[in-house]
Amino acid sequence: MKDEAIVSLIYEKDELGLLKLADKYEKLLIHIAAGILGSRSRDIEECVNDTYLKLWNHIERYDMDKASLKTYLKVIVRNTAINKLRDLSKREERELPEDISDIAKYYIDQSQSVEGQIFSKESMKHLNKVISGLSERDKELVIRKYFYLQSSKEIAKATKMTVTAIDSRISRLRNKMKQEFLKEKEACYCMQKGVIYE
Repeated sequence: MKDEAIVSLIYEKDELGLLKLADKYEKLLIHIAAGILGSRSRDIEECVNDTYLKLWNHIERYDMDKASLKTYLKVIVRNTAINKLRDLSKREERELPEDISDIAKYYIDQSQSVEGQIFSKESMKHLNKVISGLSERDKELVIRKYFYLQSSKEIAKATKMTVTAIDSRISRLRNKMKQEFLKEKEACYCMQKGVIYE
C-alpha cells in the first residue's frame, strides 16, 4: 500500500492504517531502535509501538510535502529510542542494589562448575559476601553484566571504558569471585564441622 493511502487511513482513525504501516516499516523501525537500545528486546518493542502511537495521535502534524513517511517515522523512532535509553540509564543507576541478594540468583554460568550449580540459600549468602567485598567500580561491572545482562559494548558505553578493558576486567573478576566463593564456602564448612564435633 502506498504511503498516501496509509496516511489517509490513519487520518480517518482506521486501524487498518496501523497494520499496513507495520507491514511496511516495522523491520526498519526495529533496526533503528535496536541500534540505540542494544539487545533490550522488550524496550525495542515498546519503542516501536510508541512510534506508531505518536503518529496515530498526532497525524495532523505530519506534512507529506515536507518529508516522506519513511523519513518522518525514522525521526520519531530515533528520538523515542534516545529518550528511552536516557530513562533506562537513569533508572539502572538508581536501581543498582545496595543489597545484592538478587545478583546471586542470576549469577549462574553453566560452563563453570562452581557457578553452574543451583545456589542454595547458604550459597547465595556466600556469593553476596564476595560481591559486597568488591570495589564500587567492580561491583558495578558485575551488576551490569550478570544482573542487567548488558553486553560488554553496552557496559563500555555506560562506564566510558573500552570493550577490551571490560572483557579483561570481567574475566579477572570471575576468577577472583570463584576463588573467594570457594574460600568462603570452605571456611563455613570448617566452622560447621567444628561446631558439630565440639
